Amino acid sequence: MSTLLCLRACLVLPLILIALGACSTQTELRTAAQQEQFAREAASQGDWERAMRSYAAAAENAELGHGDFAWQARLHHQAGRAASGACRYDAAEFHFRQAIALAKKSERSSALSYKALIDQYDRQGKSTAALAVRNELGFHQSSALGAFADRESLPVGKSCGTPP
Repeated sequence: MSTLLCLRACLVLPLILIALGACSTQTELRTAAQQEQFAREAASQGDWERAMRSYAAAAENAELGHGDFAWQARLHHQAGRAASGACRYDAAEFHFRQAIALAKKSERSSALSYKALIDQYDRQGKSTAALAVRNELGFHQSSALGAFADRESLPVGKSCGTPP
């Protein structure tokens, strides 16, 4: 009799663990969507620090919940834009780079994130870094970035002062 109970436990336990894993995945995706909404609200109020933190948290939860790469890329792109508005250039670069990598995984265009990264470097007076990103793209893709000029620009937050 105890062998039968042990056998049942060995069969039932993995099913319970799978069900719990699926529940946590859905919870993380719902949390990511909620954090994205909080981030949008913070960005609409010009609170770039809070928007950056919320978008970054949303991206992390989307990754943990195995959310689609295109959504994760968009969250990182928005976190980068908010970080730029908050004068957090290191964080902005990290998020734009993450967005580019995830967009490539999803086989979507990474042009907006490339453009934002280039614009950020230009804004900081880092023309060499901006040129390096343009070279990453190659001539044809780099020249096509002008098509996005009116579509999106980096937010203007508080004055960040002059770059060091």
